[in-house]
Amino acid sequence: MKTKLLFWGAVLFLVLGLNTKDGTLFYFFSVHLFMLFIGVFLHKISFTPQSDATTEPLPEAEPAKK
Repeated sequence: MKTKLLFWGAVLFLVLGLNTKDGTLFYFFSVHLFMLFIGVFLHKISFTPQSDATTEPLPEAEPAKK
């Protein structure tokens, strides 16, 4: 949801910047939100657990001997 909001916010500010006489501030916010979108998107990708069929589960720990 965050990524969609950041992306469409960046697109909205870009359109506003294109349609106004002095759109410098809108361009700034568009670039800023787009960079945040890239950061959140890459963060989501890097921290999603990837199931790999070739991995084996860890062996059970042996009870401690006294």
